[in-house]
Amino acid sequence: MKKSLIIWAWEAWHQLFNLIKEKETVVWFLDDFKTWEKIIWKIEDCFDICDNDEWINKIYFAIPSIEGKQILNKIIKYSNKKNIEVKIIPSIIDIIEGNVKTNYIRDVKFEDLLFRPIRKSNIETAKSFFKWKIVLVTWAAWSIWSELVKQLYLYWADKIIWIDHSELWIFNQMKKYWLLTWKWKNIDNKLFFHIKSIRDEEWLDYIFKKYKPDVVFNAAAYKHVYQMELNPDETFKTNIIWLDNVIKVSMNNNVKYFCQISTDKAVNPTNIMWASKRIWELLIQYYSNSQNKMKLNAVRFWNVLWSSWSVLTIFNEQIKKWEDITVTHKDVVRYFMSIEEAVNLVITSTTLDQNWKIFVLDMWNPIKIYDLAKKFIELSNAKWINIKIIWLKPWEKLYEELILDKKNDLKTNIDKIFIVEDNWNLDNILSKIDKIKWIYNKQIILDKYKEIIPEFSHINR
Repeated sequence: MKKSLIIWAWEAWHQLFNLIKEKETVVWFLDDFKTWEKIIWKIEDCFDICDNDEWINKIYFAIPSIEGKQILNKIIKYSNKKNIEVKIIPSIIDIIEGNVKTNYIRDVKFEDLLFRPIRKSNIETAKSFFKWKIVLVTWAAWSIWSELVKQLYLYWADKIIWIDHSELWIFNQMKKYWLLTWKWKNIDNKLFFHIKSIRDEEWLDYIFKKYKPDVVFNAAAYKHVYQMELNPDETFKTNIIWLDNVIKVSMNNNVKYFCQISTDKAVNPTNIMWASKRIWELLIQYYSNSQNKMKLNAVRFWNVLWSSWSVLTIFNEQIKKWEDITVTHKDVVRYFMSIEEAVNLVITSTTLDQNWKIFVLDMWNPIKIYDLAKKFIELSNAKWINIKIIWLKPWEKLYEELILDKKNDLKTNIDKIFIVEDNWNLDNILSKIDKIKWIYNKQIILDKYKEIIPEFSHINR
């Protein structure tokens, strides 16, 4: 019979003990508070216990605090050397409410090792805001937005309209919701899936008139820097003209709230994709100032863990193929947020009911990509994998721009969410954008971008 060790023997862990005792022998409970005869004093003592009992092959762990993440890091390092399996146990809420089940116990995820708590939205505020509202999400089938749709579903939105151009991604999301609800009738009048490009303004207007959305989240954009350097005209048409289409259709159909997803890299952009996202923000500001019926805001994301183009996704693919992990530079640093945090920032910024604001989340300290790669190898227990330094592309930044000025930026009533002040010269912005529509030459496009964004500094090699 397997032997296991439970870390944090809070009283509700009797439930866990009852669940696993027939399959495994629980040799010790470890906690900082000694309340039972099989509990020892210090969590770090688990290493001594495992050293003295070679039959221990599993550790159950559940400490949600920052200190817990630090302890978990130590345990991962130790367990990899000893080939001991580490499992994460459900949240305290689940335990208190008696919802602990064996199928909820999961493997350690990379997010568990972030040295900070995951920021969450206020559930009651979100429910109050989205209850009975009709919400439309573009590019909804991608990882972050599918999580957004799931949250909106839980927050009692009346209807949720998915729009995405990918047949495969939409199919995967439909399949997931069928499995979650088991019967199609449970979501037949709640979720609506559409495979379509939002370049089609007439179709978009038809959809808005059909569903009459109250809230629009626009995430439709290309996201890969290098690909967009090679296709600057497509970047412009997709990332800027699409947005213009969605905003105008939203205004014409009495949408009340419009949220555009931007990026921290829109600050002092150094490549075509990031510059296109800065123009996003200027468009949002222009339309916000030109009317008062629809409230528009933008949310600047940091790098999102496990999103479709995340370094973790690439690392994971490389390890599966037994390839070396590639990092562009040993000193590159980035700020990171989880998919959950990204979605919560979008939801919370909308519930704040502001007009023309850029919202950003205080993310503590940046993380070196090289250290991230080492941690990922460690967590994957892939000791044979090496880290290969390749090359930092000319238009990539070594360090993230500091987009949050805690002294001057406005603090919201939500902890760690700030409003970035941004007032720009918007004279003739629409005519300047219109002049780029039919240009295909990269250098001319770059010159036109600089007319709109003077701080745009592109290194073209």
